[in-house]
Amino acid sequence: MSKTVTSVQELSVARDSSPHPDEVRRQLQQILASRVFHGSKRCQQFLEYVCVKSLAGEAGALKERTVAVEVFGRPPLTDLGEDTIVRVGAREVRKRLAQFYMTPEGSVSEIRIDLPSGSYAPEFRYSPVLPERQVVAATLPLPAVEIPAPHGHRRLIVWGSVSAIAVIAALLVARLTAPSPNLAAFQRFWEPVFLSRDPLLIAMAHPIVYHPSGRALKLSEENLPREDVPSQRPIQVAPSALNGSDLVPVLNQYVGFGDMVAANEVTSMLARKSRAVRVRLASNIEFADLRNVQTLLIGAVTNRWTMEMQQAWRYRFGWTLGTRTVILDTQASSAPGRQWSITAQDDGSAPEDYLLVCRIHSSSTGGWLVVGAGLKQFGTEAAGRLLADPEQLGAILRTLPTGWESKNLQLVLHAKVIRNIPALPDVVASYVW
Repeated sequence: MSKTVTSVQELSVARDSSPHPDEVRRQLQQILASRVFHGSKRCQQFLEYVCVKSLAGEAGALKERTVAVEVFGRPPLTDLGEDTIVRVGAREVRKRLAQFYMTPEGSVSEIRIDLPSGSYAPEFRYSPVLPERQVVAATLPLPAVEIPAPHGHRRLIVWGSVSAIAVIAALLVARLTAPSPNLAAFQRFWEPVFLSRDPLLIAMAHPIVYHPSGRALKLSEENLPREDVPSQRPIQVAPSALNGSDLVPVLNQYVGFGDMVAANEVTSMLARKSRAVRVRLASNIEFADLRNVQTLLIGAVTNRWTMEMQQAWRYRFGWTLGTRTVILDTQASSAPGRQWSITAQDDGSAPEDYLLVCRIHSSSTGGWLVVGAGLKQFGTEAAGRLLADPEQLGAILRTLPTGWESKNLQLVLHAKVIRNIPALPDVVASYVW
């Protein structure tokens, strides 16, 4: 008679309750490099930060405000009642950790890293995982010689069981390694870029910046104390002492901060997928450069090609009295005159912003246009972060009508701005055609 298979408990190896820090670091690097975490730079940064702090004996310092400042770059006085980025990030990390430990590589990990609910301090422990050979031995049924059946029939029973287990295992592996629904939607959105042999052309906005004239600078310096080392500072001149000639327009030399962040987010996302980009000012791009290439337009009224290409779009950027930028709904049947606008201060600050995210096949260029632009720099920054985030963008795409993958789409979104930093945006309107 065959020997009875040893129990799971007997096969488990006795270990200390706390893994060595070097073991935790190796496990952390495996998690960060996994497919589950590879699509979210924010989740990677969050998990790495809290693990490193805990291993350094600083778990008690892992508070919401500390994480907001150190990981997400929020100002120390941010209102965390309004800005929920840390709590949202923690939930996303917990979800991805659970997904990782369901994958084939995660299921055999000897070390487990968890982020308990309600805490930002991770826990490190050994997993009760059997060595690979023992798992196989404990899983596969052994032949029972005492079965009163012909030898050939017994062999059929055994191999039938093994075949069934193999099929089930294959199906389980396929299910665990398949991309999440959000990631799958994200990949379909960017598919024209991922499959293209050419680099993505990023057309940057080209804002007009005004420099003070030499006369204005001289007047300002006369009102300032002498310093050994000159530094950038606002002009201090009475308004009545200046005239129109003291504002000198400078073209094609500057890029806005929100535009830069948007370009960096998308470039980093594509680099992780081994895709190249070409970054140029939109003012230096000719129509011939757009032919048969995939293009990302960053910026609204400060981007020449956004304004030229939008003529056939439902949602467009426009102007109102006082040169205020708005997003217009041009479909009269929906809500005549519907538009989205904000009230900004003279210094450029605003409590909110609206942004437009599009993916449109251009009949005039033969390529796909992806657009990320806000009414101000805050919206453009939020658009860039959204375009590079599989979970956030994927979740929004999955709410669109069936078949959006092969169609044009536009999203109008709203984002709160807290101390000049945009929060996660919400969709206020969408259109697929």
